[in-house]
Amino acid sequence: MRKLFSAALLCIGLSCNLDNKTSVGNKDNVASKNSGVHHINRDALTASPENFKLLLENEYVRVLEYTLNPGQKDHWHTHPPKSSYVVSGGQLKIYLENDSSFIATDTAGTASWMDYVGKHYVENIGTTPVKVILTEIKSLQQQK
Repeated sequence: MRKLFSAALLCIGLSCNLDNKTSVGNKDNVASKNSGVHHINRDALTASPENFKLLLENEYVRVLEYTLNPGQKDHWHTHPPKSSYVVSGGQLKIYLENDSSFIATDTAGTASWMDYVGKHYVENIGTTPVKVILTEIKSLQQQK
């Protein structure tokens, strides 16, 4: 998963400015603006409810379980800052909004951190189901 997200950041970084933060609270197709750059957010849970399952949500985080079976594709979506843990890995092809794509191999037992990830969708081109737990961070500030 670390390779997937590192490659995604590299590729997405070519088409958008990742230094601009986007609020996790934004819903589908809501533009956020920071330093003159606009991000159109497409919530993964809303975009692909057949692939993303809500496990927990509170004022601090939202925890999602992501499952993609062999041959299956999810739909265009974005991600706020998050950590991820690969429960079961496989071979994925990631499609970016700039018409490029790349192949990534998720390895079970790996964890990673990612900042905002722009619009993309994923296809499982392997022979095994992929399952990942995502923890989206709503606020990095300590609540009082």
